[in-house]
Amino acid sequence: MKDKLLSLKEIRKNWWWNRAEIRRDGVRGVDWPLGEESARNYELMRRTKNGKQFIQTYLELCREEKTIVSRLWLNWGQAIRREAIRREQYNEKGWTPFYETEHRQWNLRMADNLLIKEFISEIRLLRKIQKVRRKHPLTGKKHRGVSWKLVEILDRKQNGIGKFNASQRHTLSEAQRRAEIYFVEYNCALTKWLKGSQNPDCDCEDDLEESPNFYGTIPC
Repeated sequence: MKDKLLSLKEIRKNWWWNRAEIRRDGVRGVDWPLGEESARNYELMRRTKNGKQFIQTYLELCREEKTIVSRLWLNWGQAIRREAIRREQYNEKGWTPFYETEHRQWNLRMADNLLIKEFISEIRLLRKIQKVRRKHPLTGKKHRGVSWKLVEILDRKQNGIGKFNASQRHTLSEAQRRAEIYFVEYNCALTKWLKGSQNPDCDCEDDLEESPNFYGTIPC
């Protein structure tokens, strides 16, 4: 039985990422906009033939399911901070070291400018020790945020809405290619999680093509 075709007006009601409160405040409980690309990839995955079994939108996922999505696709290199939950992260280059015996405290009564000055001084020292250069303020910055065109054009195609020009057909082809890759990645990670694995890293290389948006396993 074929799915009922929706009108463009009906489809747009399902595009939660365009809601004013989401564009303004992001998704509650998620590091936004850092997690936006992960959310986009999940929604793209749901548009595949096999992905339609996942009827919940990203907003409707439980905390554990959002964690799986983040571990797969969140670009942790763009994050300002993270929780070090694995021992190999404790002394990873490019991040401040983790000390299990750290007893230092910050005086919350001090003026902001003094705290900032001391903190930045320590950061600069660690950069010098690790020989890490700070990024230019604009490096990797997405001025217009994550593009949802891939998801939206798939919705239009699957509901027979409009005709596509050459550029749009190229975008559609890219959307379909990525969606299939994301389905394999997510399905593999979800299967491991359901089996009780504490590390939903996917070992399905034979089933995957190289994904331009795969960042490996990261802490939630």
